[in-house]
Amino acid sequence: MSRATTNPGGSADRPPDQQPMIVLEGVSKTYPGHLTPAVAEVDLAVARGSIVMLVGPSGCGKTTTLKMMNRLIEPTTGRILLDGEDVTKVNADQLRRRIGYVIQQVGLFPHFTVGQNIGVVPRMLGWERRRIRQRIDELLELVGLPPGEFRDRYPRQLSGGQQQRVGVARALAADPPVMLMDEPFGAIDPITRERLHDQFLEIQRTVRKTICFVTHDLQEAIKLGDHIAIFAAGGRIAQYDTPEMILSRPANDFVREFVGSGAAVRRLHLIALSTLALDKIATGSSATAGAHPVIEVDGSGRPVAWIRVPGVDGSPALATVPLSGSVYDAVDAMLDAHSSAVAVVDGDGRAVGALRWEALVGELQMRGRHR
Repeated sequence: MSRATTNPGGSADRPPDQQPMIVLEGVSKTYPGHLTPAVAEVDLAVARGSIVMLVGPSGCGKTTTLKMMNRLIEPTTGRILLDGEDVTKVNADQLRRRIGYVIQQVGLFPHFTVGQNIGVVPRMLGWERRRIRQRIDELLELVGLPPGEFRDRYPRQLSGGQQQRVGVARALAADPPVMLMDEPFGAIDPITRERLHDQFLEIQRTVRKTICFVTHDLQEAIKLGDHIAIFAAGGRIAQYDTPEMILSRPANDFVREFVGSGAAVRRLHLIALSTLALDKIATGSSATAGAHPVIEVDGSGRPVAWIRVPGVDGSPALATVPLSGSVYDAVDAMLDAHSSAVAVVDGDGRAVGALRWEALVGELQMRGRHR
């Protein structure tokens, strides 16, 4: 088995801030009357501030493993450590208040407003009313739901994507160090799910929680995860590694079959546009542009059309992609616009460079030789 760490429990002399936040040591779950365990001898170490995706076929034990972390299901054998503390030695209710939990169907209380739903755990912890109100508004802003517009709405007045964002806000309400997420975006349509993915990563860059996230979607795991644990039948981990290693070096035939064809395309998700040497972009007339692509911008400096792209006849359709995106996003935008170039834009929508197909192919070939 390939593992991200060979010492799941961490070294005793490792500084506290480098110790894994979650550690599973030989964790198994066998239900009464069943000869085969649902989870078998799982070792797993989750670094602080990282996202670990638990993925695998149905019935492989990934959700059972997640639920054992907050003792919604009790392990049969083994130890689970949260920040160095054995979770089986503490009060289960108090433990769950220290862990955010998000599920696919959200589980919002229908007769509570959005604000009341988010404030449930802080109220249970005895927070002052003003502090709860401030936290609700802070989190609604964080998940992109203006408090004045959404605080007093009821769940039935929200779209599915909005309900999921409220669920994430509720899980963050008491500022837990750990979040457990069980297919939270599984019931959302593909377009909304992509937007939620992007927003989720933005939120994680801000809050830096330790997150274990169950999904059946390998593409979701690749996009969101710092590490991926692939579960096989029988509740065993077949490989625990970075997305890059799982795609390029599957540990065994099961992982190879699970990843399937298209691994090279999936790896494009892992290459950030910010790591590439982009072409400089000139604005204005092509006469002053030299060898650089030339783009027309509006009054705010945002691109509106290509004037010229070197090596391309005519003016191709304009496609833009954010600098925070991946090579996969850029290729997708090129194909969608039937263009061999995209303009890469910053958070304000202003062009910071261009990516041309020929230059991208050369970059990928060079990276392949050095892998």
